[in-house]
Amino acid sequence: MLEFLQYLGKFHPVILHLPIGALYFTFFLSISEKIFKENFLNSIRIGLGFSFVFAVISCFLGYFLSLSGDYGEETLNIHMWLGISTAVFNGGLLWIHKKEIYKKYFITFFGFTIVLLTVTGHYGGSMTHGEGFLKLPEFKDEIVFYEKDSLDLYAEVVRPILDNKCIKCHSQSKRKGELLLTSQQDILKGGKSGSILLANNSLKSHLYNYLVLPLEEDLHMPPKGNSQLKAYEIELIKYWIDSGASFEKFEQTIDVDLNLARNLASFFPKPKAIAPLPNKSDLEKLQNLNFRLERNSNENNFIEAKFLGKELQSKHLKALLKIKNQLIKLDLSNTNLDDKLMAKLKSLENLKYLKLNDTEISDKGLASINKSVESLNLNNSSVTYEGLVSFLENSNLKKVYLWNTNISLDKQKELNESYTVEFNFGAKNFAKGMPLSLPVIISEQTLFKDSLSIEIYKSLGNPKFRYTTNGEEPDSLSTLYTEPIKINNTLTFKVKAFKKGWKNSKTLKVDYVKTGGLITEHQLKTAPDVRYKNVNRLFDGTLGTLDFRSGHWNGFLKNNEGSVDKTSSSGDLIVEINIPKKNQPNYIGIHALTSIPAYITFPKKIELFDISSGKEVLLSSKVMSKPVANEIPEMKMYKMPLNKKNLDKVKLVITSNKKLPKGHPAEGEPAWLFVSEIIFLL
Repeated sequence: MLEFLQYLGKFHPVILHLPIGALYFTFFLSISEKIFKENFLNSIRIGLGFSFVFAVISCFLGYFLSLSGDYGEETLNIHMWLGISTAVFNGGLLWIHKKEIYKKYFITFFGFTIVLLTVTGHYGGSMTHGEGFLKLPEFKDEIVFYEKDSLDLYAEVVRPILDNKCIKCHSQSKRKGELLLTSQQDILKGGKSGSILLANNSLKSHLYNYLVLPLEEDLHMPPKGNSQLKAYEIELIKYWIDSGASFEKFEQTIDVDLNLARNLASFFPKPKAIAPLPNKSDLEKLQNLNFRLERNSNENNFIEAKFLGKELQSKHLKALLKIKNQLIKLDLSNTNLDDKLMAKLKSLENLKYLKLNDTEISDKGLASINKSVESLNLNNSSVTYEGLVSFLENSNLKKVYLWNTNISLDKQKELNESYTVEFNFGAKNFAKGMPLSLPVIISEQTLFKDSLSIEIYKSLGNPKFRYTTNGEEPDSLSTLYTEPIKINNTLTFKVKAFKKGWKNSKTLKVDYVKTGGLITEHQLKTAPDVRYKNVNRLFDGTLGTLDFRSGHWNGFLKNNEGSVDKTSSSGDLIVEINIPKKNQPNYIGIHALTSIPAYITFPKKIELFDISSGKEVLLSSKVMSKPVANEIPEMKMYKMPLNKKNLDKVKLVITSNKKLPKGHPAEGEPAWLFVSEIIFLL
């Protein structure tokens, strides 16, 4: 019996359009009767009777359809009760039309019924076509492939395809075939027909083979009439499955076949050109209005701005709009910013990082933030789950901080399961005696030419930060941080968080390096291993982190198997560097990494030779201590002095340890040499 009722329910989408069309047409007749003074009494009554009968039938069929369990309960209940209400109001219209109160209340009552019908249809469309189905399409820039050393294949490629083409029928609001595609667990669980994914075998995975069925087939996905996957999207899903269907970070070098490179191109937009120079008078005006301005990098004209006052006014925001082409990072935290003021900043199309902590912004203001923003801080604001979900549609957001907001734990879990965005909700009700969080420095910049400002993020709970600049470990007597610290020399900055009743945080260590400029003329004589190869990163002015997979590192490994060129496969790093004729630097810096668990050691030796005359003359040499098996991961900047004037060309030789030390589980196995940057130092 249940199967028969569910079968009847499939006629719900067919029948429901009859009362909808009839009711809209009857409303048109009622308005025309008033305007043209014509008598459409019988036509209106027939129209109301027709729409009421079929509205009731549609309600029953809709209930039968809901028994399949393919739809989210929350949206389904709203749609069902709105539909029943619409049918009741339709019947009420028919009753009023026969009474004396017809002329006084009929049009008003009819208008409300039309609004109710429209809202009902919206929720029905949300279940059938997915949320946001009425939104205008967005057009993307021309697809251009550019070099990218690594990517998370699932998160950056497969997940967006599922979100754009599949999630509207397989989400919490609509579970077609009892299949959810909102998380890794849901995909692995499968649906009513069982598993949809078999790693390394796309032909036996319904996640792929249903996509390539003829469009007329019932099992073809997405169903006919829905937005279909493009050929390259299907190929990328096939590649992901056949390469193991990993949900973890997958390191993909650029050394891939041309067809895969072209398919991947659609997910890497063309980099924007360097911003034009800002107007000096615009910058001076912002400084006079209590904005602190910093250049994002010596390599571009982008600007970072922070408002240091408390009272934001329209004049402040108008001044910001003068540098909208250059503004990439903005901090308006702890101000009177509200939804009305936020609306004035919607045109900041190059903005990537936005901090709005402790402001009066709500969901309305959230909708005014440009979709270009990738990192958003909304701690201690009144934004809600609904507002956040609306903002996430078609946004580029990658990370959002939502400490002390009114988003419930259930909704937090739902957000984490439904989106690839990194959500940070913090934690409430810390128990005393727990360790404080590691201090966070706002700017990631560590290389500078003239000077640099170090600003520590103000953590919740207001701990005290104490720091050192001489390499010593901070303690309760070290210098107290009260305002941004300006530095103009190379130093090691260490900072800890302290608070009574809490355990001190771990030490944050950052090496700040004053440079003499980037190395632009060089010849690399040895090649990094293909798995960690991105030679341009050696000279780009950006230091790597302890994450050797981040793409900032080049890895060298000894490989003698069948190699003709023993030098390039020696595991060492050898590079020849042209020295600038003007303002000769004092040192060459080498930023290296040790991570014994990952088979990486510091260099064994570094040598610097003068080869200006064609002969090798040793300028400086540094021998490192032997690695030990219990070393903790660490980074160092080695400085090799250029202790000779009028140098034209030098040769830098960084010798690897080649083998892992005694006591290591893989003792004697090949050891990696990792270098992220080679740079001139003063």
